[in-house]
Order: sequence, then structure tokens, then C-alpha cells
Amino acid sequence: MIVPLILLHGYGEDLKVWDSIKAAFWPNKNVITPTYASRSDLTSIDEYAEAVYQELTAQGVERGVIIGHSMGGYIALALAEKHPEFIAGLGLFHSTAYADTEEKKENRRKNIAAIDEKGPEAFLKTFVKNMYSDEYAESHPGQLQEHVTHVSQIPPAALKAGMQAMMNRPDRRQVLQQANYPVLFIIGMKDKAVKPEEALEQTHLAKNTSQLILEKAGHMGMVEEPDECLEAIQAFWQRIEREDAL
Repeated sequence: MIVPLILLHGYGEDLKVWDSIKAAFWPNKNVITPTYASRSDLTSIDEYAEAVYQELTAQGVERGVIIGHSMGGYIALALAEKHPEFIAGLGLFHSTAYADTEEKKENRRKNIAAIDEKGPEAFLKTFVKNMYSDEYAESHPGQLQEHVTHVSQIPPAALKAGMQAMMNRPDRRQVLQQANYPVLFIIGMKDKAVKPEEALEQTHLAKNTSQLILEKAGHMGMVEEPDECLEAIQAFWQRIEREDAL
């Protein structure tokens, strides 16, 4: 049985962020990209995870290789905690098992206030720019504007719900420590959202790991260094499929 690849998008984006990855695997129908960007009814990362789990099982998916970008990684960890039997492999793509620090929580509160005060597009213009390395942002202004324009369609209530859920999520390092499946880490050395030293530190928590270190990328490796990310994801998925067939 083919184990599907499930790609979970992060905050300030939707399933479109995976277009280049999905296109590279086309016409493979076993690449699934759930979306929850516009949902404002989910109040915690656990609820996002359960919503994804219910969507996947409704499609007949029994196990999967789940790779989560940023907030998608938080969702993947929550799903793995509650439904460990579902996980054939787990990937944290510019993401972390650590809970927010008080400083980070305060920044998220300011972001929620900015959504109310400035509106989604003005908030996202600043937020999206910080997702990329300074060098990439300066050399690709049109691409960043396209990103902002696309995600500005996300309802303000959904943007605030996602920010609140991220802020209140618990520490899930024990999920990595207890993992009996392979874990992939993709780390951007110019990431402003997940500190590179913290991301590197957590790679020692799981027993069976592989890493991709992106020297030039910020928080958007699939855009900033797409070939390297695709190769790492493909190798990770193929490895799990081989091991699963034994």
C-alpha cells in the first residue's frame, strides 16, 4: 500500500504554498494538501489537528507521511500526539516542537491587534516580508506582493483564530522523543520565525532523523530554495515507502 504524502501549510498561506512541490510529483494522486486557512471556528492547534485528521480519514487515509510548514508543523505534532498510529513519518519544515516564549506570545498579541487596527492586507504585508530572508525579499518584491495579495483573501477572524491557536499551543518535545517513525527537519539559517539554533537543537530529540539545512533561506524554503526542499521531501517519502514495504 502506498503511504500518502500529506503537506500541511503554515500561517499566512494556504495550500497554494505547496503548488511547486505538488506539481513535481504530478500526476501522483497520493500527495494531499489539506487547507484550513479560512476557518475561524477552530480555537486551538489540537482542534486544527483533529479537523485535518477527520478530513483525511474521511478520504480513506489510514496512515501518512505528514510534513508541516510552520503552523502546519504544530498541527502535525498535535496529530502525532493524539493519533500516533496514523504517522508513518513526520516532517517539521521551518517549525518547532517548543511552545512560544513570553516574548513570542506578546508579539502574537500585537499581531492580533494589528489585524483589527490595520486590516488583513496591511498586517500581512509586514508579516509576509518577515517570512523570507532579507536578501530574497529585496530581490523578489513582485513575488512577495503576489503572496500578500493571495492571502489577503483570508478572513480577519480566521487570521486571528490561527494566531491565537499558535500562541496557546503547548510544548510538544515529548512527541519527538517518543517518535518510533522517521523525522525530517528542514531548517532555514536565516529564519526569523523559528530561531535556527532552536531548530537545530530539537533535531537531537528524536531517534531516527534526517535534516536539510538551508544556508540562504528564511522561513519559506519551498520558495527560496525549492530544488533542495523537493529533493529532501522526495528522498524522505521514498525511504519510508521502502521501509514500509519490508
